[in-house]
Amino acid sequence: MEIHEKIRQIRQEKKLSREELYARLRDIFGDKAVKPNTIWRIESGLTQARASSLHQICIGLGVSLKELLGEIEPESKLVDIVKKDKRVDQYIYNQKAQAEILTSSSRRFMVQELTLLPGGVTRTEEDPIEVGKFEKWVYCLAGKITCVVGTERHLLNKGDCLSFESNIPHYFENNSSRKTRCLIVQNPRYV
Repeated sequence: MEIHEKIRQIRQEKKLSREELYARLRDIFGDKAVKPNTIWRIESGLTQARASSLHQICIGLGVSLKELLGEIEPESKLVDIVKKDKRVDQYIYNQKAQAEILTSSSRRFMVQELTLLPGGVTRTEEDPIEVGKFEKWVYCLAGKITCVVGTERHLLNKGDCLSFESNIPHYFENNSSRKTRCLIVQNPRYV
């Protein structure tokens, strides 16, 4: 069992909702308390808990850090495995467009699998230039996808790829009559 699973298990055993746990933490730590959304991200394995967050969560759950870490499986330092059934983050743009995150939050880059049904379109995205320079690489796995970057439109067929600076407004669409899938790699990670 991994640490995020153990935290969720203990909280559920104590019959506490995330909001109730947050209320306990807020009473003790005030404005510095770990927020419910952060608790959810930690429990879901999307965010690695910082030592200060683990300390607060242990106090809120009434367990010691030793108790929390007692049955945790050591994680590999060499690899980061995200099992298909353990993926927990996805974006649903609309009924015809959704993306599933394939990499863990501990990586500096992000990989997502975008699925577009016929007529599916994502919203326009533009990574903030004030945060840094971002790049995206798109690889078409199945079908055909149109990548609109700035004012340029690029049609990718299965096996085609393209890359671009993602600080430029961009979106993806499927103008074909079949479902399309592609991999999108973003470096550095920005969500």
